[in-house]
Amino acid sequence: MDNNNDQEILEHHNFIGAETIINKNENGKNDKNSLNTKIEIDHISSESTQGVDLSWKDLSYEITNSKTKKRQKIIENMYGVIEAGEVLGVLGPSGSGKSTLLDVLAGRKDKKLVSGEICLNGKPGQPKHLSTYVMQEHVMNGVLTVRESIQFAADLCFPKSYSAADRRARVQQIITEFGLDRVAESKIGTNFVRGISGGEKRRASIATQILTHPKIIFLDEPTTGLDSAASYNVIKVIVEMAQKYNLTVIASLHQPSTKTFELLDKICLIARGRTVYFGDREPANDFFERAGYPVPSYFNPADHFLYVINSDFNTDKRKGEDYVMKLSNEFKNSRESAEIQEKITTLIHKHQGKEDIVLKVMSKKKSRYERNFFQQFIILLNRCYKNNIRNILLFWIRMSFSISLSLLMVSYWWKLGDKLEQDSVLRRMTAHFYSITLLTSLSVAAVPVFLEERLLFERERSNHFYSAGPYALSHTIMSLPFVLIITLTFTSISYPLVALNNDIYSIINFIILLFLAALASESTVIFISAIIPDFVIAISIASFAHAFWMMSSGYVVTPSTLPLLLSWAYRINYQRYTYEAILVNDFVGLKFGCQELPLAVDDMPLYSCLYGDKSGLSSQFSGADVLQELQYDETKIWLWTVR
Repeated sequence: MDNNNDQEILEHHNFIGAETIINKNENGKNDKNSLNTKIEIDHISSESTQGVDLSWKDLSYEITNSKTKKRQKIIENMYGVIEAGEVLGVLGPSGSGKSTLLDVLAGRKDKKLVSGEICLNGKPGQPKHLSTYVMQEHVMNGVLTVRESIQFAADLCFPKSYSAADRRARVQQIITEFGLDRVAESKIGTNFVRGISGGEKRRASIATQILTHPKIIFLDEPTTGLDSAASYNVIKVIVEMAQKYNLTVIASLHQPSTKTFELLDKICLIARGRTVYFGDREPANDFFERAGYPVPSYFNPADHFLYVINSDFNTDKRKGEDYVMKLSNEFKNSRESAEIQEKITTLIHKHQGKEDIVLKVMSKKKSRYERNFFQQFIILLNRCYKNNIRNILLFWIRMSFSISLSLLMVSYWWKLGDKLEQDSVLRRMTAHFYSITLLTSLSVAAVPVFLEERLLFERERSNHFYSAGPYALSHTIMSLPFVLIITLTFTSISYPLVALNNDIYSIINFIILLFLAALASESTVIFISAIIPDFVIAISIASFAHAFWMMSSGYVVTPSTLPLLLSWAYRINYQRYTYEAILVNDFVGLKFGCQELPLAVDDMPLYSCLYGDKSGLSSQFSGADVLQELQYDETKIWLWTVR
């Protein structure tokens, strides 16, 4: 590189795999802002390859059994150590405490229920701000491509000091490292959109979460649901990343194949919340041979270990517990256990008196989000737009339902507005009622999408991608145009063909009122999806809520006949306010003809009027008479809109 001709110098730093560009001005002097960035990064560049050694001892997690009310230890007196650059595989039968151990080490459990000591580089501390936690389910936005998913993560996780070019370069780097180049422009995939394979999804999910090379990575069963080849490739990539960037990796695994097992540096075998073995992978064979359980020839050691330590199928519960206790004590008294205890002590002395710049800088860095509120909002708004426009279930299916339901309404009430007889009043009220209930019911179809979004939000927020505020605001704002489009589509078909009040003021009011009702329904469904994680239960409650509001809106059951216990529902019902306001909007100014009777008084015809003057002398009544009969004459559209 020619320093005299080039306008910029590219300085490579290992810290979180980023590149810092140092610009020069016309005089060849370093730009002040860029120089400050260089100094800040150089301050830690000497320590950037230093990893974090993680150790723990006497670690227990105890809860109160909800049935017996007795204290129950999920994991008990566990100890271990893993150095930077190593990969630890946590193995054990289902329910043995693998995920609990990861949660406790990652700081995801209530500290009041945890006892023992966790050390980072020999010093007591929590790895929460230095780590990322990859959950068992690979939750991703299925309508985005692999590159888009990782790019959004990069935009959120990297500070604003990194240019867009730097972030794109980092995204391409990790795509290549995880072997995702071939599918980089392919969509992740949904139930309606064909996507990438399970192994590729898993790698893409992990890539988005370790983009910034956190010093410690926790993976909860990253190979679940994958075949042996895909599982091997996933763990192989993780091992290579750990070695390349000096990362500390702890992964719980379920029945790894021989090849996958051989990739691990250390293993931790757990049974009934107790450590049965912890240490390097290869010496485990010697330990089990001394314990009387040698690994058979040509047999997968991992399968053999899991078979030996699994006491779940012992019909005698007490014998099963005694068996696990025996194995645990045997390990506790073994030379492998002594080596681990010595290693923990050695690490404390190794780092004693040293200033740990990595822990200091990264702890400070991770104590807040990399992007401010507004930046998070803009990035999430962009992602939300792409999700809404591409997601079939969230928008396009609801749009097609909106068109279908509006045509159905037209078939029932074709040119209803042209018939101003008194028998059309009830039909007119019915048409308005179903306009509200049919349009608001469309939100229930989006429950599956909202539940997926909930899981994605929980994962990304726990890994410090963004806070709740920008996420909620971006989704709220981005939902407005899509709900409005659905409302306009429904109204543009049904309103003119049913031939309701064609006054421009009435049309605009009708659209606004239906739009607000649809938003209220959308908010209700989002709220239910936020508190109910199960799909079947959430969609059942959402459907019940919609039916409940519909029944207490004042059309199916009049307010005067509502049970006292349900009168509160009428007062807070958004469908009630919409229904009343729409009736006022439509009926004011209209005149309806009464039914002429086959009788006459002094040659004067008599009429039967359902509303207004019922003396028999009046041949018509007004829309205001209908509203007065319904006790809606005091309704103010603007006030009901605000409510």
